[in-house]
Amino acid sequence: MINISSKKENSVEKEVAESKDNNPIYVKVSNETREIIDKYKEEGKTISYIIEDAIDLYDNIKSLSPEVAGIINKYKEKYGSEAKLFENAVKLLNKQENLDRSEDIDLWCRARDELHMMLIGKTTFNQMLMAAETPEVSLDKPMKKNIALDVILWVTGKPLKDLSLEEIINAIKKMWIVANYFYFIDVKKIANDEFHLIFKHHENKRYSNYWLGYFTELFLSNGLPFKCGVEGQAFDETLSLSIKKLYKKKS
Repeated sequence: MINISSKKENSVEKEVAESKDNNPIYVKVSNETREIIDKYKEEGKTISYIIEDAIDLYDNIKSLSPEVAGIINKYKEKYGSEAKLFENAVKLLNKQENLDRSEDIDLWCRARDELHMMLIGKTTFNQMLMAAETPEVSLDKPMKKNIALDVILWVTGKPLKDLSLEEIINAIKKMWIVANYFYFIDVKKIANDEFHLIFKHHENKRYSNYWLGYFTELFLSNGLPFKCGVEGQAFDETLSLSIKKLYKKKS
């Protein structure tokens, strides 16, 4: 049988043991340390919790390699304390990580502009290989195996049912330029839910025909939450596309 009275007595004894007047650890430390303890006790933390946490932190610091410990000792006076040193080190690490990412993006932009490289996913790469191997009139199959919706959902971060026609078109403009499929895409809003797009590239009319079929397939897709009308024309280095939302499909 569980002795409820005994449990209550143990709980009270624990509280007493951790009170300011009865805890020798609290009494014997400096006023500065007591102030720190008081600060965390006000947050609901017990003295035993504070001690355990402090010992864990102390052990982690003391377990650092001699090389790192030497660096800390070298710079902690400059920054005033180990805490300030760690704070500055974390900020510097974060800055370097962001710089590395920025340099990667800059490198990609340079490669795109100077080497005319394209950012091509595996599916799109295989489609283009297929298109290159087929007769010039046989682009239908690779056009239909398109992943435009996957890319649009990724860049917008929204469910397809919540996307407007304008949001879909703007996502295409953003990602198809980033990928360097086109160096220029102009979007003109003709009326509410009606747009005209001009795509510019440095390839050939076959390339224009491929993307005309690709986008026509996309905007006539059953996956879209609305019905669209699409008209387009392919030129040697230009694709013209008109898209109009006709009506919202029943869910």
